Amino acid sequence: MSELHDEFFSALDQGNWFLASQKIVSLADQSDYGAEILIRLFDGDRFLSNGKFFPGICRDERYPRITQQIVDLICEQLDTDASVFAERVFLNVTPTDFSNILTVEKLTELGQKFYQSGRDLVLELSEIFTPDELFACEETVEVFRKAGVIIGLDDYGAGVISAADIAAFPFDLVKSDRSLCGFEDAWDSPLHGELMHVSESKPLVLIAEGIEKVEQAAGLAALGYQYVQGYAFDQPTKLIQRN
Repeated sequence: MSELHDEFFSALDQGNWFLASQKIVSLADQSDYGAEILIRLFDGDRFLSNGKFFPGICRDERYPRITQQIVDLICEQLDTDASVFAERVFLNVTPTDFSNILTVEKLTELGQKFYQSGRDLVLELSEIFTPDELFACEETVEVFRKAGVIIGLDDYGAGVISAADIAAFPFDLVKSDRSLCGFEDAWDSPLHGELMHVSESKPLVLIAEGIEKVEQAAGLAALGYQYVQGYAFDQPTKLIQRN
């Protein structure tokens, strides 16, 4: 892989990272719906931006052990004090994760732990899934859903997964990308209407992400979104520090 990816894994192996949390809130009353877990990585005092390393790094064959370490850390925290977690906890997964047996086992255990604590795990399938990769993991996803895990699509509109794919796949939830929702001149994109059309016949939780202006809430609700995530509503805060 590239030197860029080597820099990421080098910093990860040094242990200079922690998990942060960002709330997802209702557009109707701004009550909490859940929170997404985010990895925050540093090289010395320098923050390594997720935007710089993702999504390409998610295809690296070493990537599943990142998810495994994140899951282990969350499991430890659940055993110690589950109260730090939201009612619904969102965690991003990739095709590389789903192709790794150990990672799938760990995610299954995590879902069970959240269920036992009275919380839901939401697995967000990254926009880097291709349609072929998406439908290849449908059997695994159905097992997760039967165990109470919520399945979502992350960053709709930024990748190649279409509204037709969403209609055909067992998604419970869809997050639309910042490029569709965070800029008012993108609100007339046909992708919004295509998603809303699917939601008329298939119950979906719909989230607009990357929102940086509170004033956009009414417009997003008018488009059909129920929830929102972004700096305008919550700044990511440290959740778990790796020892």
